[in-house]
Amino acid sequence: MRYERKYRIESSSFNRVLHEVMCNPAGFKTAYPDRIVNSIYYDDVNFTSYNDNLLGIGARVKYRVRWYGNSLEEIKKPILEKKIKQSLLGRKENSPLKNFNLKEGAPDISFVLTNHLFPYIIVRYQRSYLVSNDGKIRATVDRDLQYLNLMNKKVSQVSNKDAGIILEIKYDQGNEEIADLSTQMIPYRLTKNSKYVSAMKYYLH
Repeated sequence: MRYERKYRIESSSFNRVLHEVMCNPAGFKTAYPDRIVNSIYYDDVNFTSYNDNLLGIGARVKYRVRWYGNSLEEIKKPILEKKIKQSLLGRKENSPLKNFNLKEGAPDISFVLTNHLFPYIIVRYQRSYLVSNDGKIRATVDRDLQYLNLMNKKVSQVSNKDAGIILEIKYDQGNEEIADLSTQMIPYRLTKNSKYVSAMKYYLH
């Protein structure tokens, strides 16, 4: 399992955040080309996943379908991700899905579940990937966040935009001491952040 430290940044630019990370003593460098990340988040009729996050429930599960690139129609190489959270630690279980056309609706994922979940929201953003010099710490910087409503089973033509920048520092269990040395040099406040919760707040409140 791994740790994810999240920083929601609203008082700086993407270039400034990226500069701060690249200057970190851990020696972060580009690990993968930037790309657009898209996720459809699923929840039950009671919004259990959403409410568990708000309440700070230590053990929780979240389902999403993820793909990469610009398309919001013909979706290729989608992946079903089951995110399992246990206090400060988390892990993912991934399963490939068949290609689908989002105009015809989000894929049904009930085949992996005992309770029925519904697609509620699409979250998309631009992501930069970095890795420390020793390869033990990874960082991502997300910006240009957009939230699109799926509650009526069709993709909303209007997106809500989030100006925040999300920095995540990720490292495996057992590397806490190494990670602490680098995170102490990050000039931003550690925050709780869920893109799913942030997106749903636009539509549930």
